[in-house]
Amino acid sequence: MKKEVLIAIFAAATLAIAIWGYKFISGKNLFSANYTYYAYFDNVQDVNTATAVQINGYEVGTVISIQPDPENIQRIMLEFTVKNSINIPDYTVVQLLPESPLGGKILELKFDKMCSGDNCAENKSILKGETVGILGSLIKDNELESTMAIVSSSIDSTLGQLGDPNSDDAVDVGFRNLAASLENFASITEQFNSIMSHSSRDLEKTLSNVANLTESMMASNKKINKMLDDLSLVTQDLKSVKMSETLESATSTLNQAETSLKTMDHMMASAQTSITELNKLLGEINAGNGSIGKMIKDESLYNNIESSTRNLDLLIQDLRLNPRRYFRIFGKKARDYEYPDNDPAELYDEGGN
Repeated sequence: MKKEVLIAIFAAATLAIAIWGYKFISGKNLFSANYTYYAYFDNVQDVNTATAVQINGYEVGTVISIQPDPENIQRIMLEFTVKNSINIPDYTVVQLLPESPLGGKILELKFDKMCSGDNCAENKSILKGETVGILGSLIKDNELESTMAIVSSSIDSTLGQLGDPNSDDAVDVGFRNLAASLENFASITEQFNSIMSHSSRDLEKTLSNVANLTESMMASNKKINKMLDDLSLVTQDLKSVKMSETLESATSTLNQAETSLKTMDHMMASAQTSITELNKLLGEINAGNGSIGKMIKDESLYNNIESSTRNLDLLIQDLRLNPRRYFRIFGKKARDYEYPDNDPAELYDEGGN
């Protein structure tokens, strides 16, 4: 029985030591009373439980928990402990900075002096978190101005020696070539500016012409669109027309025109024959053949016709003026013929005809 009790005590002690060791490794010392604080950061890369919390390089606590903020997932809450012998003020800033250029992070507590009284940060209160980069972790705020002055002086001295005309070093030769290239570039830029200043008027004129051409093209585009619309309407009208009936009508018209042309050919042939006969008749008349030809060519026939016509006129005139000469009633002797005044017959007789 005594042996079992010893084994139980040994097992309990072993379990207690294991729990204490695990907590100690995790950054919690079960046998020390520490204060617990919280701080929020945007990025906690390389931070883990047991990350050291320091004051100017002196470790005063460890990170014991890392959790996202439930109200803002973009922020991460770090829970860390600080020895109860360190009284930090409530305005303490918790800086998250690189432990070394090779990696790792630490929490640095920034305050001027320990508090005493009401201005001390209460246990489990939230402190202001601040992230510092590699350069800020390597150079302190009070050393930044002097460090920059040293670096600037070194850079000026180094650059002042670069491009030494008496040096054959590759760097100096490269810088001399670079300087010459920059001078050439400056000269080219100056020439380009001169060309652009002289060509600005021509360029403005060209742009104005391009603008006018664009306006003309826009106006022409409207006309072309209208022409296309009209062509579309004509195409639709053509689609609505019955082409077969139109072709039949056109064929009928062509047949009628062909018949009319044939009739016209016959008429032209007949007219040609008539003209030939007329030419032949006129040729006979002109040659004096036939009655009409003799009347036109023979003067004696013309004179006889003219004399007969004149005598006929006189006979009709005398019959009109002296009808009793030609009609005797009851056998009475006709009276002597008396010419009236200005009688043509009298004039004719006096003439001896």
